[in-house]
Amino acid sequence: MNLVKITEVTEKFGISSRTLRYYEQVGLLKSDRPPFEKHRFYDSENINRLQQILVLRKMQISIKDILRIYENQDMETLVQSFVKRMEEIDDEISTLSQLKAFVSDFLNAMTAHGITHISALPLLYEKAQKELLSASKQDLSMETLNTISDKLAKPLEMDIVTLPPMLMITSIRTDSRKSEIESFWDWFSANQIPFGKPGSRTMFEFQSGEDIVIMQKLPGQISDMEKCNESTKAFPFEYREFTGGMFAVSSTYADEDLGALQYRMLQSFDDNPSFEVDFLHNGSLRHEALIEAVFSPENNRERINIYVPVRQRKPNFVDYPEFEITESITYEEIERANPILQEYGIDFHKITPIYDPHFTVLENGEAEFIAWISERKLDTNVAVRLPFRVDMEFLAEEESEEYLWGTTEGSLWFSHGGCTYTMNAENYADKALKKHALSFQQPVLGNAFSYPEIGNIPHDRYNKLTWVVGEKHFAVILNGEVRFCGVSFPYMNMDLHLHTPETIIIGTNGQGKKRFRSIKISQLKTSAKTNTTQGALKMNVKQSNNTLPNLRQIVHPEYGQNYWFNGCASYLMECLDERDFDYWFFAGLTGENFTQIYSKNYFRGSGVVDYRLSEKGNHHVIEEIFEKCGYASTFVPLKQILSNREMYVQMLMAYIDKGIPIILNDYGNNPHNRFGWGVLVGYADYGKTLLYMGGDGTVPDSISVEDLLPKGYVEQDDHCHGWLFIGEKQESKDLAGIYRERILSLPQLLTYEGENYCFGVKAFHAWADHIEKGYFEKITPEEFDNWGMHTVYVCCLATNSGGCKGFLDKALALDPNMTFISSIVELYRKTGHYWNDDNGTDLEALGGGFNVTLEALQNKSKRKKIADKLRAFADCMDGVSALIEQFKAK
Repeated sequence: MNLVKITEVTEKFGISSRTLRYYEQVGLLKSDRPPFEKHRFYDSENINRLQQILVLRKMQISIKDILRIYENQDMETLVQSFVKRMEEIDDEISTLSQLKAFVSDFLNAMTAHGITHISALPLLYEKAQKELLSASKQDLSMETLNTISDKLAKPLEMDIVTLPPMLMITSIRTDSRKSEIESFWDWFSANQIPFGKPGSRTMFEFQSGEDIVIMQKLPGQISDMEKCNESTKAFPFEYREFTGGMFAVSSTYADEDLGALQYRMLQSFDDNPSFEVDFLHNGSLRHEALIEAVFSPENNRERINIYVPVRQRKPNFVDYPEFEITESITYEEIERANPILQEYGIDFHKITPIYDPHFTVLENGEAEFIAWISERKLDTNVAVRLPFRVDMEFLAEEESEEYLWGTTEGSLWFSHGGCTYTMNAENYADKALKKHALSFQQPVLGNAFSYPEIGNIPHDRYNKLTWVVGEKHFAVILNGEVRFCGVSFPYMNMDLHLHTPETIIIGTNGQGKKRFRSIKISQLKTSAKTNTTQGALKMNVKQSNNTLPNLRQIVHPEYGQNYWFNGCASYLMECLDERDFDYWFFAGLTGENFTQIYSKNYFRGSGVVDYRLSEKGNHHVIEEIFEKCGYASTFVPLKQILSNREMYVQMLMAYIDKGIPIILNDYGNNPHNRFGWGVLVGYADYGKTLLYMGGDGTVPDSISVEDLLPKGYVEQDDHCHGWLFIGEKQESKDLAGIYRERILSLPQLLTYEGENYCFGVKAFHAWADHIEKGYFEKITPEEFDNWGMHTVYVCCLATNSGGCKGFLDKALALDPNMTFISSIVELYRKTGHYWNDDNGTDLEALGGGFNVTLEALQNKSKRKKIADKLRAFADCMDGVSALIEQFKAK
């Protein structure tokens, strides 16, 4: 193979090494670096391709179009690119012709109307607008000239830079609070304080209201003085902390139209995949646009830089190519390609348990860990940035994996930032459902992958597990065996050294015991990056993006917050400064924390709200909930939103601009595989992209309007899907009255039965009868859905056994006359024992809880015991209703 060194390529074709690296980064070229060679080399195929690329670029074919040409490899695409370029040239010729005609008409108009001095030019425009020009020349206007000028304007050249935080002194006087530039200038000169040099990024000016303000970085000696004493109190001018941050910067001459340039800079961010203007929630920029003087190549013209605050967009994985799985690679090769820069051995005594898992350091120095549920985890207190490596030596005890605390068991995972990496994932109680998967989310992009059968962990022996989240390879090695290895992940081409270090969190799921012998976390070496990202950035002065300022996790499952609607409603009320209406309030008001559910036909959701909305046209249920809180609201069905999509997106944007989220329960084409309730909390790209929070997510996900509200979308069932818009507060409701009304109306809810589903006592009896009468005998292992057919109901009773206590305690505190509430608390506590703590006769011990298997539901003896236990739950609910009815009778 004939290989050509990169230095020879740059010399032969007259291009820079940076350009070659860019062509590689976007996927147009590939190079190789042979062992022990310092430089990269190109083969004949890539040399030929480079020649083709250079020809296309000389014809000003865009990189985007060149990529399309090589991706399709057909003549039609090449022809389309040439036709597109010819059309662009025709447009330029047409625009130049318009400008030539404009200048010619203008010259004729000047002659015709006796214009003899330049000062009279503006008068000509006024006359042109009114009466002096004939109808055929009415296009001789400033608007026409602006249009032509914009068409001919050259593409903006901009850089993205980061300005550091600085202590600045401004031209705003401390006494008058007005900017006085001349006296500021004199004060600097009189005190021999050096002015910031052009281009040094230490001296700027900006517009503040009607004032022009100059600010300069305080010289080192003054800055130090300010920290040591109060000498700056004598300054006649204000000083302030400039927070710095990311800015887009473009250069021009001071005699050009600066307002037009700033407008073009903002406008140029439209549809840019990497950056957007940094607007605050109130619609203003994070910082006013800055102007800085720079050295000019022309002596008689002053050159300046204009800075506009920007921020990075969260990348979307659909915009990136797929990675490649490689199988013929050894552990040693992976280690050599991803060298360790710094290794941190974890001191088990310095680990911080989160949400009270079982964690103890044994006398032999090992650590013992049981999580029960995934929210209970271990903080290693070691933070690393990408790329990194995690090594664990551990033992997984098989005997303790009993599927009592969740639907899966035996996993071992860790998280870094917003991404989770799991061995032995999706490991369910039913053997037919066990996957023993290896699962992970791609760093930075967050898209999820799962590979069944390669994540199995040997039990009752010590294992050595290594995750390499590297710059060259993404690999998982167990006991020296490479279980998975991928290359060419999109994250590997990103500027990993710019990412913030993130703490490694370790966890598992279920009550299976893990014993750690050692844990090591390593920072891997990052290749030096010398290329700077540049791009044509597009945006508009009009606010294109906004996000609610008070983002937070919607529900906390570790505290028993399992009904997502109530978390969404609580967050909405929080944004309206209604602090009494928290999650536990709504979980009680809706009845979800009190009421068992059961569907007679198909899966309808996870709680009372989902069930009531599963019937066609029943969306008024949601409006009634907020009416009880004193608020008007409108639940707009999805069909209505789709019929006028643009209008409802504009309404959403207006709500976000006012600081109010929108509740939703449908995700359209659902690219992130989300289900259940969520809140829309922001928008980008003028509403083309929406941001939402759902469940226990800690950062918002983005979804395009085309995905969320796809044209031609048809709902699959009668379930009421849509958006909830909160209205004005109609009246202030008595909080004690709301609690009292809910408690006293519980008997109706706990005894409800309809054609398709039932609640409370009826739900437990229907569930028990269904099981005992042999419903599951006809279900095959392939048809068995343990969540939709059984464990969703277990989750409901387990949640309610303790989840209702907060509402009941608050109701009693607000109305001490309802003394019977203490007895209701005890009845729900009894259901908790029936679920998981009843001397070997509880639901979990009988095999009918989270650990359910199809075999248990088909076995006559086992299923009868399970059914009888469910009827004991029903007796408790009967007791709750009886207590309330006795109180009402009095």
